[in-house]
Amino acid sequence: MTIFIVSDNKKVHELLTGGLKRLLPAGTVFKSGSLSDVKALLSREKPAAMIVDIDKAGSFDAAEYIRGLGPRYLVPVIAITAKNRPKSSLIQAGALDVISRPTGDNSEERMLNRLSTSIMGCTNIVRPKMVSRQETGKVIVIGGSTGSTSSLPVVLKGLPANCPPVVCVLHMPEGYTKLYATQLNALLPHTVIEAETGTYLKEGMVVIAAGGRHLRLFRDKKGYFVTSEPGVKVNGHCPSVDVLFDSTAYAAKGDAIGVILTGMGSDGAKGMLDMRKMGAYNIAESADTAVVYGMPKAAAENGAANISLSLDNIAGHITAKLKL
Repeated sequence: MTIFIVSDNKKVHELLTGGLKRLLPAGTVFKSGSLSDVKALLSREKPAAMIVDIDKAGSFDAAEYIRGLGPRYLVPVIAITAKNRPKSSLIQAGALDVISRPTGDNSEERMLNRLSTSIMGCTNIVRPKMVSRQETGKVIVIGGSTGSTSSLPVVLKGLPANCPPVVCVLHMPEGYTKLYATQLNALLPHTVIEAETGTYLKEGMVVIAAGGRHLRLFRDKKGYFVTSEPGVKVNGHCPSVDVLFDSTAYAAKGDAIGVILTGMGSDGAKGMLDMRKMGAYNIAESADTAVVYGMPKAAAENGAANISLSLDNIAGHITAKLKL
């Protein structure tokens, strides 16, 4: 497929072309032009999607400009504009998505991930599920409770399809976790499964703890694998985040990244502290976005978390940390 990048800013051209090459399917062609010559580009070729960087002020009518492109030429338009500029008028003019221009740490990576997701959505491209080597390096473990079923997809959407395996414990009852994993598998480019004992982890795999069963991570010569077994409640829960994090501390040591999302209580804080003592890097969701600031607060207060971040910043921080 061909993507048009329309901007008067040379640095934007370079950032988008270089960044999207690694996020979009192999063979994607990028063609660039200025705001003034876009119609000439469209007269020669119809792209799969068009990214328009609105970097003008004064009398320039960005909404009118968008209105004259996508709807007229039947091309999906994704706009990039200043963070403080109203976006509703651009959506009303026909833009399928409006994304803020990067302004801070990790904002470029967040923008690129959002762009790639929007392009894949508007072009109806289905990313192949990962069939890859068994993982022996990095691993990401995530825990959460109240509100985390909505928060987890936000984090996963920001991670590339070939990210290290992700192992998750959410406080969900038996019978719901398989359905939840199936829904995420359809939504995401990753391979999402409910945990089963003996499953070896691979790149791009997301494992969801089964309700009523503790999920543990182990590592042998072949790589990481999980067990899923019934057990007594820990911190009032089965599965328990502490159980996963405790096992990760010894299985992965400094190769692990831990994330604790919104949730009531303190499950996960102790296990995350063990992970940090063994060399892991840990992230707690901040009070800014946590539906219930209980579990992440406990992890922040006991020194388990290296950093606290709002939900929409977690994936970008992980990708930057792992240099994905």
